[in-house]
This record gives sequence, structure tokens and C-alpha cells, in this order.
Amino acid sequence: MYRSPRGFSQFTPVIVRKESGKYQVLDEFKRYYAAERLGWESLHAMILEVSITQGKAMILNYNKANQSMLDYDEALILYSLKKDHLMDQQSISRLTGYSRSWVCRRLALIEKLDTGVQHELRMGMISNSQARSIVRLPRGNQQAVTRAIITHHVTSRDSSILAEKYLQSTTNSEQQYVLDHPLEVIEQSTHKQEIYDTRLGQHGNRLLKSIELLLSQQNIFTGHLTHYHTDHLRDNEKSIISGKLERLKKSITTILSIINNQ
Repeated sequence: MYRSPRGFSQFTPVIVRKESGKYQVLDEFKRYYAAERLGWESLHAMILEVSITQGKAMILNYNKANQSMLDYDEALILYSLKKDHLMDQQSISRLTGYSRSWVCRRLALIEKLDTGVQHELRMGMISNSQARSIVRLPRGNQQAVTRAIITHHVTSRDSSILAEKYLQSTTNSEQQYVLDHPLEVIEQSTHKQEIYDTRLGQHGNRLLKSIELLLSQQNIFTGHLTHYHTDHLRDNEKSIISGKLERLKKSITTILSIINNQ
């Protein structure tokens, strides 16, 4: 809004509630801050006579339509209702209009997620779906798995597999293997799952399987190539790898040509 070449005009009012002689913004935060930077002295506003708990619930509802809030942002509001206003999950569900399970899942991002992992989520180092996978783990193990996900560029879908494999590990050595070789663990798990779609015929399922295997290998390749160890390869190692990468480039060009012609 602030940088718009056509200028900035207010078409919709800022939604506020009055509290102790001041106004608390419930919606149109971006519009408010843009006007502030432009030096405006006033804004058209709609003043609502609602309680503080109703106001917090309205922030959720106003921002849900355009999905401008992250799951973690929503969790902070729900946690405030629980901690600051002593509301239980059922009361929060009734106030916000969301199901109790929805409230429970969001609260888990605050109550069950390690503070270090919460920081990575706020900084955008992991996604909301990755955080939901990590929250299934004991707090003491969450940071280690999070580091493995970030370091090896594990996708959101594969993060769920990795968390499950970590939970299934029964010894410290098995858990450490999962952390040290996450991409291999994911690949092994994926290959054990039958790749089959009842909507496809025999050839269609063969094609589907080859695509899934390529995608799996792509994730592993990306993780290894972007790993910091790649920058510390010896000269003779770099020479060998470079030759293989040139062959890979040609293969990628061929694959893209075939896909584009379909």
C-alpha cells in the first residue's frame, strides 16, 4: 500500500475497539501502518463495542478469509485466551466458532512445541506443516529433528515421514542414524510403500511409480548437493562429481523436452 505508484486511499474503515481511552486495532493493520508511514493524521474507523475476548476472536475471523495469518499467529491468540482469560478449549471453541480439535491443534504449537523450534517457525525456517509433524515428538528431541529437516532441506511431506521414523526408533543409535541420514531414511520408507493408484491402468501405474521414484531421488540429491560438505570436497572429488553433473544436466534437458511435448 505504501509503495503503490497510484497512491494510497482508504476505501474501507479500520476496525477498532475502545480500551482505556485508546483504540485497539482488530482489522486493517496494514492499512493503519501504511497511513502512519505516509504521515496521515487520521483514518476512518469503525468502532465496535465488544469485550477484549470477543475482540481477539474477531481478529481470527477477520484474517481467516484472506489467510493473512500463519497457524502460529492464530495459536498465539488462542493461547492468550487460555492463559490471560482462563478459558478452556471448549469455551474458546464456542467463542471463535472453530472446532475444539482445531483449537487443540493450534494450541499444541505453543504448549507442546519446544521454544527453539517455535523460533525457527517464526523465522520461516520451517513451515506450519513441518511444525505439526515435529510437535508429535517429545520436547527433548524436537530441536535435533528440526535441525536435520533444515540442514537437509527436507520437504513438508517428507518431514512427516521423518518424524514417524524417529518415533519408531527404539535405540539411541537408531535415532542418531535417522538424524544423520534423513534423506536415506525417507527414501527407504518411501520404497517400502506400494505405489499404486486404482484409477490407473498397468502402464499408468508404471509411469506413476517412476515419477514418484524420481521425486524421491530429487529430494535426496538436492539435500546432498546443497549440504555444506559439498563446498569442502577435494579437487579430485570435484572433478569426478562435475563430470556426473554434466551428464545429469543433459538428462534433465531430455526429460524437460519430453514433458513439454506431452
